[in-house]
Amino acid sequence: MTAPRDPVAEIVAYNQPLTEAAHRVAPLEGPGDLTAQALRRKLDALAATPFQFFRGTFHLMMWDLFKQRVPGAAASAPEGLIVGDLHLENFGIYRGAGGQLVFDVNDFDDVGFGPVDLDLKRLCTSAVLLPGLAHGVRLNAAKAIARAWQEELLKLGGRFPIPAWTQEKAEGRVAELLRENAKKTREVMIGKAAPEKGHAKLLQGEKFVRPAKQWAQIVQQAMGDYLESLKQLKARDAPRDWDILDVAYRFKGTGSLGRLRFTVLLGHGSERRAVELKETRPSAMDDARGIPPLRDRARVQTASIRRLQGDPWPRVAATRFGKLPALGRENEPEEEKVICEKFAQGDARHEELTAYSRQCGQVLARLHARENAPALLGAHWDVEQAAHAAVAFAEKYAAQVEADQRAFVRAKEQVAKDLGLL
Repeated sequence: MTAPRDPVAEIVAYNQPLTEAAHRVAPLEGPGDLTAQALRRKLDALAATPFQFFRGTFHLMMWDLFKQRVPGAAASAPEGLIVGDLHLENFGIYRGAGGQLVFDVNDFDDVGFGPVDLDLKRLCTSAVLLPGLAHGVRLNAAKAIARAWQEELLKLGGRFPIPAWTQEKAEGRVAELLRENAKKTREVMIGKAAPEKGHAKLLQGEKFVRPAKQWAQIVQQAMGDYLESLKQLKARDAPRDWDILDVAYRFKGTGSLGRLRFTVLLGHGSERRAVELKETRPSAMDDARGIPPLRDRARVQTASIRRLQGDPWPRVAATRFGKLPALGRENEPEEEKVICEKFAQGDARHEELTAYSRQCGQVLARLHARENAPALLGAHWDVEQAAHAAVAFAEKYAAQVEADQRAFVRAKEQVAKDLGLL
């Protein structure tokens, strides 16, 4: 290593501003208890497994790479627009603006500019950290990702446009989800989130908690800004004349736990829709490189999503919680992420993991080529060498993540105290 690192201190420093940001928006009635509860859940998740720890500490990896603190940190590919915080559970099924069900990346919290093999390194490392599987199985999954990414990039060349990953290309669990989710309806989705008669109130409990009145008002204003942004983007089927029936704080994710996140239940007659509004933060990539925060992070995310996804989310747009930028997106019934724990259930699942990993690598190559083809084609670099280097890095860095997670588990109570959670 070429620079000192203290992962526990860096976790505290990264998460400290979350409660402070909430109180800057509404200092009299900020959702301090809800933010604290979300951060407690985050600490529990980080302590659960190295894979969960990896999911929730993207900022650590960025400092390790851009500060050259670990072996293999140097980039092997040109710079471009990339996902950043990528792992095997940041892919999923959704219905795109074109109307088809697709399989693609579905989390762009840390999207930004960086070497394109950064995405590959992180995705391969996530495979090596999968819980409940032998090391050889996990390493084979990482190799499948890298090989598929390499082959797909070379195959694509300068082709344009690059279509989304749909039913005719899918296999294994991805193909099953595309078939199954086509049958899901908005009525069933809303019925689960708001089961009472009339479906006018979100179910309070593990996922949703009703915030203070002042916060409901802030979210209502954010909804107005979100709808105005959709109008500017000429988004189809936007719910412009719908009533706000309920607002709830939402607990979801791992790395994003602690950010302001709300679900808004909308009504128009007997119809219901749900919109999620989520605070955006500066990219951890920019932070690690010393790049000042962008002027409007939410609009940058919106533009990036529309360029990187094969068939973008139809109703995603920028908004604000007071002065804090946020991203709004309507929830659709077909959405589903692939949970990797299922691949640990027997040898047959290992074959499914290989197929899933291969498709993730192919989808990532398509994402990279859509926006970055000119840079990738014009630069002097070796795609095969970058793919091999990503797997070699992943195997070594996974061991570092496991050591960091053990250190965090030992220090968890002190981290909670430092964050004001005890």
